[in-house]
Amino acid sequence: MSGDKGLKKEIGLKSLIIIGISSAVATAIFFSPLEMSAVAGPGSMFSWLLGIIFYTTISVTYIELSQNFPEAGGPSRFSIYSHGAVTNLINAMADLVWYIFIPPIEAFATIEGLSFIFPSLLHDGIPTLEGALVGVLIMLAYIPFNYYGIKTFARVTSGFGTIKYIIYLLPAFLLLLIYYNPSNLTAYHGILPYGVGGIFAAMPYAMFAFGGARVIPDLAEEVKNKTYLIYALIITVIIEGIIYMFFNFVFLTNLDWSKFGVAVGDWAGLSNVQGNPFIDLASAHDAQVALILLLIGGIVGPFLTGYVTWDRGPECSSPAPVLASSIAR
Repeated sequence: MSGDKGLKKEIGLKSLIIIGISSAVATAIFFSPLEMSAVAGPGSMFSWLLGIIFYTTISVTYIELSQNFPEAGGPSRFSIYSHGAVTNLINAMADLVWYIFIPPIEAFATIEGLSFIFPSLLHDGIPTLEGALVGVLIMLAYIPFNYYGIKTFARVTSGFGTIKYIIYLLPAFLLLLIYYNPSNLTAYHGILPYGVGGIFAAMPYAMFAFGGARVIPDLAEEVKNKTYLIYALIITVIIEGIIYMFFNFVFLTNLDWSKFGVAVGDWAGLSNVQGNPFIDLASAHDAQVALILLLIGGIVGPFLTGYVTWDRGPECSSPAPVLASSIAR
């Protein structure tokens, strides 16, 4: 792609890892443990473990391809070499849809965090007109972070990303100190209440969470040294997997059934819980410090992921130019 020749190679290894984890560890960290526990119970922990294994194999493929074809938006581009322009057009379209939907999802997650303070933003879990307008403003706010080039983008993301991890992890540890009920792991129909099938039923939520790691091969053409892609991808997948498993463990052992309005041991009933479950847990246990940090994380964290996946204007690494290239061919 001739349009990519001017992209600047300004992303270092540290920034690349933080960008990868910042993109991968976001909305799902709060909501996936709830949804996965509803279909797998404590077996959801095994879903994350399998997710690490499966996505590591995907990462090896990404590493090999991005090393040989270090192109912007690489995963949307690779299939043109193996399957031709028509298949690549379909692949790029699918990726484009993925990229289009991620920013609104993250904006909605930010609104869910804000709704704890401003209940008028949501009604029965659906944004009101006020909530929709706030969501649009949030999406517009993603643009300035991407407009001023990849170097500024990397620096801002590295700084925000480091703070984000602290805001995420600290309240999780605080929740364990305030309320810890390990009997939830085995007392209600065992560790696999839905059998092995439950583990695989929960897998889509895990794989959605891991999918954010693909932002690393997307940025392959803007990395200072292409060998950084190897370390960044593997480290990102392993670290995000450990963080997700930890949050899932915190949710399971911190779950107070009565305060969630769910019958004791009714894992399926968790699917009826609305809002950010970790914010609800902190509020139910009167953990004020954890609640404040979770509110900040629930609002700022998705915002960070939202602008990471947003189109970066003239230095765009999204599938849009790839799609145009495929049509031209």
